[in-house]
Amino acid sequence: MVSLRAAALRAARGDGGGAVRLPPIELARLAGGGDREAFEELVRGYQRRVYGFAYQYVRDAGEAQDVTQEIFVHLYRNLRRYDAARPFEPWFWRLATNVCLNYVRRRVPEPRELPDSGDAGGDPADLPGESALARALGELDRAYRLPLILHYHLDMSLQQVAQTMGLSVAAVKSRMHRGRAVLRRTLSEEAG
Repeated sequence: MVSLRAAALRAARGDGGGAVRLPPIELARLAGGGDREAFEELVRGYQRRVYGFAYQYVRDAGEAQDVTQEIFVHLYRNLRRYDAARPFEPWFWRLATNVCLNYVRRRVPEPRELPDSGDAGGDPADLPGESALARALGELDRAYRLPLILHYHLDMSLQQVAQTMGLSVAAVKSRMHRGRAVLRRTLSEEAG
């Protein structure tokens, strides 16, 4: 006889023909109890968003893959500590943020070659394929960058951003306002 949990997980993956989807909080509870299928389902559900989030920090596709993997390793190791009485998303994104911050702190920057003084090749800060907004966001102080990424890139509500960052909603709004102002100023200086 197939357990209800296994049937629900198969249905969530589309294997069982049903429309039953377990919410992330339930998957986290099951995975914290050692259920591998539940953990795999969590990874599948968050993989793309986590990669995009990690990319916002490291600005390199290969490193973003490494950070994404590291986030899921940390998730696996810390699921037993997760309190299922609290919302999963803020807890998870706080964990992801901490992994990204630690990764960036540990990273040794690669030296860049500066163009010859006679070369009119452009600004050495320009990375191929990177927009002015992405560059400006990458250079923004992390206190302002993080709430912007969480809200606009991950579509989190202000309340969820506040829970994730351990701040009040008013503090999050303030940081977002300041961050947008710095971005506007930086982008207008680049354009002018």
